[in-house]
Amino acid sequence: MSDIVFQAQIPGVFAEETLRRQNFFMARRHLHESTELYFMLEGERYYFIEQDTYHVKQGMAVLINRDQIHKTNMVSGSTGHRRFLLQLDPSVLDGMFFLPEIPNVQSFGENYWGVAEFSEEDWQQALLVIGMLKRELQHREPESSAMAKLLVMQLLALFVRSRRQQEIAWRKNRISGHPVHTGIHQTVHEVAIYLQNHSSEPCSLDMLANRFYISRAYLTRMFKSVTGFTVTEYLTVCRIRKARILLDETKLSITEIADRTGFGNITYFEKVFKDMTHMTPLKYRNRSRGNG
Repeated sequence: MSDIVFQAQIPGVFAEETLRRQNFFMARRHLHESTELYFMLEGERYYFIEQDTYHVKQGMAVLINRDQIHKTNMVSGSTGHRRFLLQLDPSVLDGMFFLPEIPNVQSFGENYWGVAEFSEEDWQQALLVIGMLKRELQHREPESSAMAKLLVMQLLALFVRSRRQQEIAWRKNRISGHPVHTGIHQTVHEVAIYLQNHSSEPCSLDMLANRFYISRAYLTRMFKSVTGFTVTEYLTVCRIRKARILLDETKLSITEIADRTGFGNITYFEKVFKDMTHMTPLKYRNRSRGNG
């Protein structure tokens, strides 16, 4: 069960605050072109990003870069959570970036994706800015839209500061940060890395189970419980992400890309691609090159 507490949108920014119950599962598999920033206002949640699991609690924020594989799962014993989400469109916000070494939204996501734990002072400042942002987003005046974008930049600046301070503390204490690498989380990490690196190759559950010395049933159950994906879903997302890169950066035909990404059958490839991106491979290629 979910209750949308707040929702608003202006060009370049979508904002939503949601209260979610304990049994909420992020069900939809997708790749998105926006950068997402979550603030955990109450409760706790497991966030699986790429190949690692992060335990995110109140006072922390999560940045998801474009095309990153991610899902969230409940923490055992948790009574639900409340989060504030921003989806940021690079085509609108790129001109507003404030750091010389980070000229756009994509660079920001590439440099700072992951989890940031805020100091108490910065967390209170972030909550204040979120409140101001919500008020500005509810107005229709042009100056409110401009103010809202400036407040988004302030939240990003707070996120950067928290990440940098956090990384200094990690280096000082010789720790690696928030990923959970114990028990089944470590095994899932290794399986996910393998799938990312071998996504274009034939890959069966039996082969994976043999490679990691576990039963097929245990692999299936473990991977789904930690990541929120089935093994097949995760492999498919890896393949579609690789296909998007090939569509963007090469002149390979759609048939060749279907073959190189492990789909083989072009009809099946086009069906899965459209299901996940809401457009055909050809339309995606034309749009990314400014022809559509």
